[in-house]
Amino acid sequence: MDVGLISDVHGNQPALEAVLADMPDVDQIYHCGDAVGYNPFPHRVLETFADEEIISIQGNHDRKISTDIDAMGTASEPERGGDAEIRPSELARAAGVWTHDRLGPEEMEYLAALPAELSLEGGTAKLVHGKPGDQDGRLYPEEYGIHLFDGESVLVHGHTHVQHAESFGDRLLVNPGSVGQPRDGDPRAAYAVVELATATCTLHRVSYPIDDVVRKIRQTSLPNALGVWLEAGEIVTET
Repeated sequence: MDVGLISDVHGNQPALEAVLADMPDVDQIYHCGDAVGYNPFPHRVLETFADEEIISIQGNHDRKISTDIDAMGTASEPERGGDAEIRPSELARAAGVWTHDRLGPEEMEYLAALPAELSLEGGTAKLVHGKPGDQDGRLYPEEYGIHLFDGESVLVHGHTHVQHAESFGDRLLVNPGSVGQPRDGDPRAAYAVVELATATCTLHRVSYPIDDVVRKIRQTSLPNALGVWLEAGEIVTET
């Protein structure tokens, strides 16, 4: 079974469209959480998920925006990017409140009902957002190891917006990267394709019209710094 893996679309419809157009034929597309937040197209992203039958788990932004907006902008661990003129948590909160105020009841219900984790193919693969058992926990490549597995052959996570894949014997740990807000220095939208039977993976990047998204951000009350992040492909804490 070949699956397309995406994560952290964060309301970026042009990036999602580019990924879907570039992705080879797969049996199913799975999303590792955070469909909304940061970018100005939350409605269109959720419509595309429904139209394309993309199966998603819940990310921390999905959870807080739909069930606990007062917690938006709080995190158990600091984000990479330091703590200078622009605090990433403040931008997350501003964008989360903006999104919360624009989503309808059915969209909120959809986000609130998403599962925190998902097992595939009888437990062969597992999808989480942050770390296994910790939706908000950040997992970076230097922390990868066999200790993170719990019987599955393929473990997939998102949340850090850093694309990476690594094998441990016959097991695969992969972050497909962020579709809507990459943070690994490459501004192109990211995704992965995994063959579950062999636990093998290919990582992909695709360009999309970032300028169109930046222009739309500036036409809203979203912080302009979010457009800077998109153009840089990483968190920029000073402008």
